[in-house]
Amino acid sequence: MIINNAQKSNIEERILNELQKNCRLNLDEIGKKCGCSRYKVGRFIKKLEENNTILGYSAIINPDKTNHKHFILLIRRTTLPIDEEILKKLPLISGTDLIPGIKINLEDTFYVNGDFDWVTTFTAADISYAKDFCNKILKFFSKYVERLDLLETIGPIRKNGFRITESDRVTRIL
Repeated sequence: MIINNAQKSNIEERILNELQKNCRLNLDEIGKKCGCSRYKVGRFIKKLEENNTILGYSAIINPDKTNHKHFILLIRRTTLPIDEEILKKLPLISGTDLIPGIKINLEDTFYVNGDFDWVTTFTAADISYAKDFCNKILKFFSKYVERLDLLETIGPIRKNGFRITESDRVTRIL
């Protein structure tokens, strides 16, 4: 059977959706949900990995089950252009490579449009480690950072599409 580009795109989208829901599904299960064979699913996944559409697979940790708190750091930049050397390093390094000795687990970092320019999410044992990270960011990037806002999440509701919190807990929070 020959498939056209629209069909191929539709199959890729369905496979990606299934992988985002649960990347531990085997090829047979994904194939059944997407209406194609395990072999076709395998070929699509291999191609998506090779062209960096799929960057990797990871575990989604329930923060309620660990001894870590979850934080969001909002950063507003100054208008000063960032040094070329720092720009080359930023996408390649983790938080601990950038600022040695920090005790956080960097999750996500985004450049954004709006009141802030950069959003980072991370976990830390407590607020003191999170504040230490913020202070080191300010020190390291002092001429580039106009404002930092640190938020501690009260409780997760959904994380990567997975429902984390029971509805009675959400009611108590709200």
